[in-house]
Amino acid sequence: MPRTFFIGDVHGCVEELSELFEKFSPQPEDTIYQTGDLINKGPDSPATVEFILKHNIKCVLGNHEAKLLQILSKPEQERTAKDLHFLENVQKPQWLASIVSKFPLWIDTGREILLHAGLEPGKKSLEEMSKRDILTIRMWNEKPWYEQATFPNRIVIFGHWAMNGLVDFPRAKGLDTGCVYGKLLTGYCPEENKFYQVAAKREYSTI
Repeated sequence: MPRTFFIGDVHGCVEELSELFEKFSPQPEDTIYQTGDLINKGPDSPATVEFILKHNIKCVLGNHEAKLLQILSKPEQERTAKDLHFLENVQKPQWLASIVSKFPLWIDTGREILLHAGLEPGKKSLEEMSKRDILTIRMWNEKPWYEQATFPNRIVIFGHWAMNGLVDFPRAKGLDTGCVYGKLLTGYCPEENKFYQVAAKREYSTI
């Protein structure tokens, strides 16, 4: 039976991505997805993107990919020191931008909705929701968004919230477990109802 596999926020941690991929041991008929924030903070954003291209991993846009595109859209003289540090850290910004600019905001697999951060409570469709909320939402009226919003006939798969850790609700699976902060890289296979995890090699970032 073909399987699907969802991988949480990687942030340039390509060694851990490779290890998690091997742990899942995908077959040719399997489909692999990723929750966004492939790049920045960690050690090797270009190699991480090369890995997802090589293995046909389907990604949604994360807020770090959106940030890269936003910085590159500015005239050079308007880029801040923080912007320049971001570009230096991702290493090959123009090449990365040519890839990540093609990532969608969400993917509907027919059984799951994959997006980076979450759903905006009170909205009936993804098209009604703001791009900013899809990329950055965590709390809504002082409660986690996934305690207030679901998607009809779909499990919502998301990342973005490393401080919150693994989320395992029947209709929501949060996969950002802080690999770049020295914690874990997590994947989820719905057909097996199983989480896969590998430990970070080290702490790459503290912010």
